[in-house]
Amino acid sequence: MAIRTESPSRTVVPTSWLDGAIRRGAAWPWWATALCVGILIAAAWLATYASGGSQRAFPHLFYIPIIGAAMLFGFRGGIPAALVSAIAVGPLMPLNTATGEAQQPNGWLLRAVMFCIVAGAATLAMEIRERVSEQQLTTEIRDRVTRSYGADETDDAVLPALERVLAEGLFHVVYQPAYSLADGRLVAVEALTRFDAEPRRTPDVWFRAAAIAGLGTDLEIAAIEKAADGARDLPRHVSLAVNASPATLADPRLHAILAGHPDRTFAVEITEHAVVEDYALLQEHLSDLRALGVRLAVDDTGAGFSSLRHIVQLAPDIIKIDISLAQGVGSSPLKRALATSLTEFAHAAGARMVVEGIEDVDDLVAWSALGAEAVQGYLTGRPGPLPVAETSAIVAALRSRLTV
Repeated sequence: MAIRTESPSRTVVPTSWLDGAIRRGAAWPWWATALCVGILIAAAWLATYASGGSQRAFPHLFYIPIIGAAMLFGFRGGIPAALVSAIAVGPLMPLNTATGEAQQPNGWLLRAVMFCIVAGAATLAMEIRERVSEQQLTTEIRDRVTRSYGADETDDAVLPALERVLAEGLFHVVYQPAYSLADGRLVAVEALTRFDAEPRRTPDVWFRAAAIAGLGTDLEIAAIEKAADGARDLPRHVSLAVNASPATLADPRLHAILAGHPDRTFAVEITEHAVVEDYALLQEHLSDLRALGVRLAVDDTGAGFSSLRHIVQLAPDIIKIDISLAQGVGSSPLKRALATSLTEFAHAAGARMVVEGIEDVDDLVAWSALGAEAVQGYLTGRPGPLPVAETSAIVAALRSRLTV
């Protein structure tokens, strides 16, 4: 069963509105974007003329379309926009519209030079920014690709206690809620195992030791059975999520447990770290589970590359974003790229996206804007006993603010 470790909250630098505007503008046909720049130049000319001519400060309005054209088209857009603006606010604009006094040529020529300098500076700033972003993205990808995913060392102190833990049921289950980002209502709870035996170790250590000792499936089955029994009073519309390895998914005992709760909606989560040797065989077992109404979730998505293979091979109903990707998505180019791609993929595949590890409001706002369906984390609800709150006040408040 999965374990969540608490980490300190941090301030996230969200993607700015300017970044969003540039991305949307770059996606338009070039002629549509050029037309918008032309409209802005015309609007600046009208505002300058209406204010009394170039003697006022209104010529500075031309910097807006110049910088915009430079950001979208580089020098090819910024310099022409600067020259057109210089002509519009130079020979085509009197110094004083009331008297019709014309500008001196040296005045508007100097302004034309300044416009071109601003266009060049904006272009260079965008190129430097893109190169820094690409370098950061390359570094993050290299770090993730070269990261070792070798087997963790086993704590030998746990092994002698495994049989007693199983025989005496020396563990209990806590439940962490997941709330819909559409209205803040409870949509699922995830069952998490906590061990009550010595030596005191985190759940992942116990399950890893059990797998090495050949007791992994037995421990998972026992934990799932206790989780299902403890959730009998959970509302029918709320799904119960349990974690299972590929070997457990093929175990008849799991099928018997899930079939024994016909009024309960289950989601079975397979993690990034699960090794699948035969996807075709696993899909057969999953077909039997889906016939019972069980939904499949791929957990820890974004923590590595195995989860992406699980998604492609198994076509899950739910994609759960790992805490390593969920937090700080606004400050990392790699995380932003992965989050956007995974969101688009999940929606195209008809899967629901649940984001784990939400611990601060900035992350909540960012994933809501990206289009995730539900969130789970310390901000909205810590693991604990049932019942849990039917509605997340913080998600409901966020939705209210966004719809005002």
